[in-house]
Amino acid sequence: MSRKIDRYLQFPFSLDMAPYLSSSILRSRYGNRIFPFDGDEQDASGEFSSQFELFAVITHSGKLDAGHYVTYLRLSNQWYKCDDAWITQVNDDIVRAAQGYMMFYVQKMLYYRASESTVAT
Repeated sequence: MSRKIDRYLQFPFSLDMAPYLSSSILRSRYGNRIFPFDGDEQDASGEFSSQFELFAVITHSGKLDAGHYVTYLRLSNQWYKCDDAWITQVNDDIVRAAQGYMMFYVQKMLYYRASESTVAT
């Protein structure tokens, strides 16, 4: 029978995915001897950001086949705990201490652009 793994996983609030992009991997292997790929021009111009920010964490308490989910969500740089009908503000330390089941990241440039547009309207 399957069982739930109940270990704490430390997760970063920021991720830099640049080392995992195909153009970065090929450059590290072959240097500048390769021809640029279609996406490389976008990387060089700074339009593409390899930086990602944590914006949601889902936790699960209980057994594998039953339990309760809680979501921590970041909106406008404030964290909220969403627990059924109750939504409360929490700080970063509470989110860091959460036993994350799923983490969601958003591209940093896109997140800040979206935040700016909601503030402007």
